[in-house]
Amino acid sequence: MTRVAAVLVTSNSQRWIGDTLESVVRQTRQPETVVIVDDRSVDGTRDVIYRVLGASVRIVESTAKTEDRSTRIAHNFRQGLDEVRSYDVAVLGDHDDVWHPNRIGHQVGLLETWREESMIASNGRLVNEVGEATGGTLRDVFPVPVDWNSATAAERMRSVLRYSLVTGGASAVRPVSFADVPIPPGWLHDRWWSLVAASREELRLDDECVIDYRVSHAQEVGLDRGEQGKSLVGRARAGVASLPRTTARLRDLRRLASMATPDTAAELRPPRLLRNLA
Repeated sequence: MTRVAAVLVTSNSQRWIGDTLESVVRQTRQPETVVIVDDRSVDGTRDVIYRVLGASVRIVESTAKTEDRSTRIAHNFRQGLDEVRSYDVAVLGDHDDVWHPNRIGHQVGLLETWREESMIASNGRLVNEVGEATGGTLRDVFPVPVDWNSATAAERMRSVLRYSLVTGGASAVRPVSFADVPIPPGWLHDRWWSLVAASREELRLDDECVIDYRVSHAQEVGLDRGEQGKSLVGRARAGVASLPRTTARLRDLRRLASMATPDTAAELRPPRLLRNLA
């Protein structure tokens, strides 16, 4: 039997975490464990967690040291995944989204069918702060090539290099596949893990809406249409100040070649990598 863990990250999440956890409790396929990495909450976040899930829930204190937002969030999810590395599947969740009732069952079913995949990235319905649908989905913000799952490995690698196609809160992964893969500073966990999975030919994109993705001003990392429309190199051209960051990211991407398949490794070699990012 597939053993499933739900992994969530919280930080002063009192306003939304109750709705999120209630949606986990209502899943048609229950996880064997729920692990929550809490990052310095000083509000009533933990009280809400215990009220909804009871005293048996595993709350782990974040060990993140950096103040960089992206690096800190990535560290927290990395820490959560380390806590559940003995489980077959980890279903990832943000602290302000609502899971659709069959989310776990659907994503676990996909990973049971597609056993060669290490990451499933599904879709989500966009809602406002009070949970009302706005008429869009994550795919409207982060467009996915219509032929993604039938494209060649090289074509998929080129797409995921150029654009952020994956939202962590709507994803499920095999913890063992990422257990020994550090996330470089400055990268978000979902972006880096999607690149790793694509380089190994283990990333599958799924159009099913499995969450209500809440769009609010309180989000630590929100939807950014401007960044989605620009390539890494294009963002570097926008200002000299971004050049050191771009150089570091190019160096990080080159390191993916050591875990890539022959077809995807070819897309990570200069000068082809620069063309893919242009």
